[in-house]
Amino acid sequence: MANDERQTDTFIREVDEELRRDQLKALWNRFGWLFIGVCVLIVLVTAGNRGWVWWQDRKAAQAGDRFLAAVEEIQSGNRDAGEAELKAIAEKGGAGYAALARLQLAGESVATGDKKGALSTYDTLTADTSLPQSLRDLARVKAALLALDLGDDAGAVKRVEPLKEAGNPWRHAAREVLGTAAYASGDLAKAREYFTAIQEDAETPQDMWLRSGLMISLIDGQLAAPETASKDAAPAGDSTDNASKDTMAPADGNGAASTDP
Repeated sequence: MANDERQTDTFIREVDEELRRDQLKALWNRFGWLFIGVCVLIVLVTAGNRGWVWWQDRKAAQAGDRFLAAVEEIQSGNRDAGEAELKAIAEKGGAGYAALARLQLAGESVATGDKKGALSTYDTLTADTSLPQSLRDLARVKAALLALDLGDDAGAVKRVEPLKEAGNPWRHAAREVLGTAAYASGDLAKAREYFTAIQEDAETPQDMWLRSGLMISLIDGQLAAPETASKDAAPAGDSTDNASKDTMAPADGNGAASTDP
């Protein structure tokens, strides 16, 4: 009896397996081409993506080499050739190196005295939303520094105001610009606040930390000077009055000052 049951179970399993094989074969005959097509498409997309990445990396490497060569040309004294190459990169060098080339050209404009032209270039880069935010913020800081140099303190403040908050990688430079602008306008207390924020930030670069410390010392000296002068002025006035009283001789009966000892 037990053997009959085992044989029956085995037979049923074999039948089920045969049915599944038939079903799978029917599905493959019907949709096998689609499965193969999907696999081929995945392979092609992966290969195409890798090829695109390789091509982009190759173009970036070439643009980087061209950019460095152009900068070296300028540094070696061949300014015309270097600037011509930078202009070519700015036009067809890809977004990243094109922006770097434009930044470098703006710096060269500053060196040759065209500060307003450089400022316009920096502002254009700042407003270009297709660029990485880090490059746009760098252009913003450079524009603010140039505005300070041109005497446009309000313009400098407006440009770097969004960068001063904690966490922004450009906050140190922004606070230094804001402090310098406040100092130039005579708002010593506000300037001290910005330079103190630079001092208290653990991530402040060393050179900027030293400059802010010097500015705080300078501001403290200027804030203390009026108080010291007012304290010194009162005793000086009293001594002058006493001296004038001591040198006045008593008047004689006619109202004239006596000259007798």
